[in-house]
Amino acid sequence: MTKPVGFDQKLLLHQLDYTAIQSKQYQRSEMYDVLDGYMRNDIKGAKSRKNAITMLMKIWYLLDDELLPIRDEILKEFHQFTEEERLFVHWGLTCVAYPFFRDIANEFGRHFQLQEEVSSKTILKRIKDLYGDKRRVEVGTSAVLTTMKSWGVIVPTEKTFYKENDKIQITNSLLQTFLIKVLLKSLGNKALYIDLVENHPIFFPFQYNLNLFELREREEFSFYYEGLNNLVVEKAE
Repeated sequence: MTKPVGFDQKLLLHQLDYTAIQSKQYQRSEMYDVLDGYMRNDIKGAKSRKNAITMLMKIWYLLDDELLPIRDEILKEFHQFTEEERLFVHWGLTCVAYPFFRDIANEFGRHFQLQEEVSSKTILKRIKDLYGDKRRVEVGTSAVLTTMKSWGVIVPTEKTFYKENDKIQITNSLLQTFLIKVLLKSLGNKALYIDLVENHPIFFPFQYNLNLFELREREEFSFYYEGLNNLVVEKAE
């Protein structure tokens, strides 16, 4: 079965910010018109604009029911977040909404754990291995790369190479809760090793030392050890 790409437009952070803020005020049917009016300055073509709006809605509005409570909690504090914290939320929701985006993030993260720079050709080759050698895969990969570049998480160096930007520190316990839920959902797991959560390549642009005391206070997870040193986090029943 062919894996869907879906991500075929560059998305800008201000578009995602606007979508998040408006999603608190409008019903689904209204949101498409609201976003269409807002996006006209960025995207002139009606088809391209419609595609981008579909992506924005999938990221922020049409979430899986499992993530709606944490999304709603985040929206209550959205205006208080820094630009970097908002980027973190956009990143996580995009990874859930678009596995294609997540797979490219994972490839960048894996390579950056081993080397300072990675070629876009290397990323494209790996993604073609996963999704097939098709034009839509090339278009989608280009859309993800230009999106990540516009978000400032990867920086072009020479020719087709990229390096990662300075890592963004995430200390907010709500966002760390969000991080765990995104990883559990994205990986299809009920439990994860804490070491994997803190070092997963999907979230390569960010750095965080989990505040286990505050995470336990939220009572959404249970923590236990496997063996002497392997701390595990699991969704609470």
